[in-house]
Amino acid sequence: MASILELKSRIDMEELAENRLGLKRGKGAKGNWYSPSHDDKNPSLSIFCKSGEWGFKDWSNEGAPHAKGSIIDLVIYCGKAHDPSDATKLLHEWYSIPFDKPDAPAAPVEKSLAEHIADKCLIDTSPAVEYLRSRKIGDAAIEAALRNRAIGFNDWTSTKSKAGEHGHGGPAAAFIVRTLNPGRVVAVDLRYINPELNGGSKTQCQGEKLGFGWTSDIKRLHAARTVYIVESPINALSIETAFPNEKHIAAYAIRGTGNIGTIDWTFLRGKQVRICLDHADKVHEKTGYRPGLKAAWDLHEKLTQMDIPALLIDQDLWDEGIDTNDVLQEHGPFKTAQYLKKIETWLIPGMAGKNERDGRHRIFLPSHDFHAYWKFRVKDDHTQYVKKSAPAEEGEDPDAIPRLEFDDLCGFRVNALSRVTIQSATATMTGDPDSQPKVQFAVSVQVPRHGVKLVRKVFDDEDLHNVTKWEKFGPIYSPANFKRMINILERTAEIGARRAVNFVGLAWSEGQMVVNEGPDTYFTEPDKQCPYYNLTFPSGTQADARAVIELFGATMKQNAASMLLAWSLGGHLKSLLGFWPHLQMQANKSAGKSTLIKKLERAIAFTMFSGQSLQTEFRLLTSVSHTSHPVGWEELSARKQDVIDKAVGLLQETYQYTVTRRGSDMTEYLLSAPVLLAGEDVPIRSLIGKIVRVELTGKKGTPIPDNSPRFPVKQWLRFLASLDRGRVQEKFNKAKSYCLDASSAARDDDGAMRMVNNYAALLCGWDLLTEFAGLPSSWNRLPQDLIAEMNSHTRETGADRQPWVWITEIALSEIAAGEFRHPYKWCTEIDPTTGKTEDVLCIRPAHIMDHISNKPALRDKWNGLPVKSDRVYKKQLDGGGVILKDPVERTINHKRVGNMVALSLSRMEQYALYATPLNGAPDSP
Repeated sequence: MASILELKSRIDMEELAENRLGLKRGKGAKGNWYSPSHDDKNPSLSIFCKSGEWGFKDWSNEGAPHAKGSIIDLVIYCGKAHDPSDATKLLHEWYSIPFDKPDAPAAPVEKSLAEHIADKCLIDTSPAVEYLRSRKIGDAAIEAALRNRAIGFNDWTSTKSKAGEHGHGGPAAAFIVRTLNPGRVVAVDLRYINPELNGGSKTQCQGEKLGFGWTSDIKRLHAARTVYIVESPINALSIETAFPNEKHIAAYAIRGTGNIGTIDWTFLRGKQVRICLDHADKVHEKTGYRPGLKAAWDLHEKLTQMDIPALLIDQDLWDEGIDTNDVLQEHGPFKTAQYLKKIETWLIPGMAGKNERDGRHRIFLPSHDFHAYWKFRVKDDHTQYVKKSAPAEEGEDPDAIPRLEFDDLCGFRVNALSRVTIQSATATMTGDPDSQPKVQFAVSVQVPRHGVKLVRKVFDDEDLHNVTKWEKFGPIYSPANFKRMINILERTAEIGARRAVNFVGLAWSEGQMVVNEGPDTYFTEPDKQCPYYNLTFPSGTQADARAVIELFGATMKQNAASMLLAWSLGGHLKSLLGFWPHLQMQANKSAGKSTLIKKLERAIAFTMFSGQSLQTEFRLLTSVSHTSHPVGWEELSARKQDVIDKAVGLLQETYQYTVTRRGSDMTEYLLSAPVLLAGEDVPIRSLIGKIVRVELTGKKGTPIPDNSPRFPVKQWLRFLASLDRGRVQEKFNKAKSYCLDASSAARDDDGAMRMVNNYAALLCGWDLLTEFAGLPSSWNRLPQDLIAEMNSHTRETGADRQPWVWITEIALSEIAAGEFRHPYKWCTEIDPTTGKTEDVLCIRPAHIMDHISNKPALRDKWNGLPVKSDRVYKKQLDGGGVILKDPVERTINHKRVGNMVALSLSRMEQYALYATPLNGAPDSP
């Protein structure tokens, strides 16, 4: 289980109080909260954050147990838990933090070189403190870094290199780099106090350079609402010196501009980012760029793709070549804080609206655009334009900055406009070269109602200047000027241009397997095109996977729940196998179906659609589009026959994948999701060859606890993405051979062979799942139970797999009811193979088809039939071996009727078709 310290560092106590514990806040953004223990006339419970650590105190109930303390105490004080253990478990569940319980005590891990160096650097830190004070770093920032073991001192010198040579070393301030979770030392950065002793080199890194940044306080970083991104630890400490009492502000050093593309920036989600790299540095002679400024552009572009809002600090007033610490040394903390609060207001981040800045610009703007560009100014979530520029009046300095009069343009900020090339559905599902890509435009916008998160929408080419589309973000006060702004932003389409895959799950991207989540997609109408457009897959460890498999294995006998889990997770193999069966899960009342589905929903972030939400064809279509993550349809049998027929047709198409387009704008839908069909009676007779089955009745086992871990779907998909397609196909072929050898069906039964394929795919998925979880493939004897289910399924559906059986069943029912008006005759015929006399039904197949197609009461059944031709129907009758004689001619009602067939009643009984002659009469009425 995650430690209490980890929970404290990851959970915001104010968010916990408001959204989880239901506490109400008094007036004001920083007001106290009303006590949960009694009726408060005035809010008396305060929540605070000191040194990056959250705490609370109920001043109206001092002395009461748990009336002050940490998040654990607050949960207990609000009556949500009885003791710290319960509170800890509850917080794990609320925030989806994995329960990391090792199977056995971990063996001691030998320390790395970086960890040994860090230990030595922490022995005596006083010289480093003196050095940092000489750089005007405040005592509060130094003490916080010391408390968190983030700084130290190193005086190592080389015996091979003399003083003044590169690599000699010498006294150096040490900055200890740790992972953000759980805080393991990965590197030590040295900043030499006297660089001349080290051959002029100012810095050196021991350990990992790429992929990790430095912060003085990991807990403060996680709790911060605003994060400044700087290049070096000295600059990060300078930020904290400038804001000594503002604990909601933190700094993060990237340790070099080359680290931008290697750091995992997801920890910045939900935070306001200020980029303060050294973009006042000198222009590079060869490239013509300012290295720090170009790095700021790259970082802004990367954060935009992750929907993290970021703005650059305005450094126009900074002297050439200085950084944040230089500003601190020259101007002091108060003035530095003022500089750091001044954001760059240009429309395109990092693109000044004047030609005073040296170096290459971010993009080229033609003169007619550049002359209009300077008028547009932005704030975090608002945009203005210069309405009027007043020149200097008489007597004023003619070189003074002209007075600008601003007016509101729109109630949001356009963070980026980028061109996105959407891969075609065929390339997504097969990995073939893309011959039909589609170009659209992704717009990232920051709006007040969504706080510190970018809202992203995708525009078609012709909609880019449609103001009505833009007004969905927020108000536009000056449409004409807004259109001019968008016209300028079109020039930035190349910035952040990317290729995307509109698919959630395991997909092909440019010939490589990738794991695509909801935020990685670019749908024009996401809520209509994909049920998982905003899904982020659950994450965890191999131990979590093993625990979930064991819990599902115990909750239902004969591995019924395990097969459900294997089917759900194996659905992502569709892009490797080319198909995946649907799952029919039937159970009587109180058999545990609903409970099991709820556990599956939580375990793998699975969605079960109620029957009420599947009333139209469009709703059915949108529930299975653009994903390989399974969905569920509840009680399909309770829907109208028209809906059932459309649903079955859709399931036929999603067995593999199908592309369809709907609406006047021809919006594309990739029908691909595997579907769980749950109910007491699933009406999918025509779909038997494309499903596998799980029966739950009478198989209840041990209930799955509510606090069980979630399955690490993200790691599972990454495991599948690492597999070679040939290896997966080989596993499938092996599973198919195993199922064929154990199958009780005849090899010439094509319908049964397709069912064997479906169960082989399920077994293949199980083999890979056990490999991922570190279990043997024979675990809990699942392969044997799967074979038993397969053989039972093929035996019970032998007749249902034949469309002629359904048609003949309807005809016999109509005859029994006296509704069949065409000629027919009950009589006997001699079986030519045995010479015995058998009872037969003489009837014309064309009359049967004609009757079903023309009777209004049978219209829904007719629409659902896969066979509608009497020629094909007769051929299937012959293939089923029920025709005793063809053709037959008989006198019926004093008329001679020919071209009939004699259907053997005894042979039809083998297919559960039972004839009922009317009152024993041999002729039709």
